[in-house]
Amino acid sequence: FLTSTAALPAMAQAQDEDGWYASASVTVAQLESTEGTIANAPAPGSTVRTSNAFETGFGGQVALGRRFGAFRIEAEAGYVRSTQDSYVSIAPPTGSIVADVKEDELRGMVNGYFDLTRGAVQPYLGAGAGVARVDVDFFAPRAPFPTEAPRQLIKDGETRFAYQFIGGVAVRVAPKVAFTLQYRWLDAGTIHAKDTRGEAITRDHRGHHVDLGLRLRF
Repeated sequence: FLTSTAALPAMAQAQDEDGWYASASVTVAQLESTEGTIANAPAPGSTVRTSNAFETGFGGQVALGRRFGAFRIEAEAGYVRSTQDSYVSIAPPTGSIVADVKEDELRGMVNGYFDLTRGAVQPYLGAGAGVARVDVDFFAPRAPFPTEAPRQLIKDGETRFAYQFIGGVAVRVAPKVAFTLQYRWLDAGTIHAKDTRGEAITRDHRGHHVDLGLRLRF
């Protein structure tokens, strides 16, 4: 009887934490370097192969979710912009070429989480799936002509299936407010789009994300 009585406050607290919540966070992203292809360039019948290293990207996300005991499910919308200031032409072997590239990721995901503990500090694991729209704005000299005037080479994108794995921790700072810090690995696969001539291009879109946010229960 005494054991059951002692457990009542913990049960009541767990039930009180159930219900709806909203969250918002800022994101720092580091996409993995990717190889790309451009068909029929620099001449018909040949293919340009490039290596693309990304600078640190930034963005944010918002989510609406519901907790059921140790489990949570949420809908998330997020945006990240990553950039690159050069690309390497592997074939033809031209080397590094200065570029102005923006790669925008707009995603909608459904995530599921398992909270490992209950209390003021709550580590959690999760995974999600959904869609990501990735748009590429690529302004640079063409390979193998690194000294020519820069031009718009790619301005296109594709909507792809995407998935992510998540691990993080929530720290409660008020009865219904918590700060969150999490790591996400997001993968949207290979983007298939067109360059400004209408020729096929490919680029991979995947990498590391760190989110710092605020979660509010209501």
